Amino acid sequence: MSPYAIFMDIDGTLVGRSQVPSPATKAAIAKYRTAGHQFFIATGRALFSARAMADRIAPGLNVICANGSVTEIAGEVAGIRLSPHALAGIYRVAKQFGARATLFTETGVISLEDTPIAVSRDASHRMAGEDPSRNMTMHSVEELCAHAPEITNGIIFHPDPAVLARTRQALSAYTELDLSSSNVDNIEITKHGVNKASAIRQVCAQLEIPLRRTMAFGDGSNDLQMLTTVQYGVAMGNANAEVMAATHYHTLDLDHDGVAHYLHDFFK
Repeated sequence: MSPYAIFMDIDGTLVGRSQVPSPATKAAIAKYRTAGHQFFIATGRALFSARAMADRIAPGLNVICANGSVTEIAGEVAGIRLSPHALAGIYRVAKQFGARATLFTETGVISLEDTPIAVSRDASHRMAGEDPSRNMTMHSVEELCAHAPEITNGIIFHPDPAVLARTRQALSAYTELDLSSSNVDNIEITKHGVNKASAIRQVCAQLEIPLRRTMAFGDGSNDLQMLTTVQYGVAMGNANAEVMAATHYHTLDLDHDGVAHYLHDFFK
């Protein structure tokens, strides 16, 4: 059998609250890697966090991260950056609506001045900024824009759906940005035209893998373009309603090792 390229989201797909992949998931990935199939992490996390998680799942996995803004293929890193104009817009909109904004570089986390918004455990994992040595705080537009050569993507949180909707509407005025969500309390931000799907197309062209030999697993709305680009886009059993409706293939939820279950069934 010719090899498949298999792309896997992290949060809600490979790991849950424990942030530890199950033995069944790790064993299935190891089995089918040994059989010659190529596996990739495809996540919204920053490179440093995605790399650490990838190595926890299976050492040496290739990585698509920052929602498609950064790739690490065979050790080679390539990245796309947000412009100073886009960063200034994110700063102003976050301040206007009192939202919590976090931006990412390949090596760290940049936060705007602290806002009185507590984030969920899930949000904390997605930001992956628990290591203080990787964290910076910006106190002005000028300070933030000075880091434009490093910033790849961002995420905004607000617990009030109405406020988050107004925040999204304001951000949509910046046409150089694309907006998606990985959970009900956030807005994921990338450069226009950049997402997990665009990175998958680029990687497949680079590695000469036809799209008809591709598969992906995901659970959130920021996975939609990825799931509808590959040949087999598989929604986790815990995926949101939008993802379930948009995909032809479904598997069990994370707690019942949905990725492993689908791989075994597909390749048996």
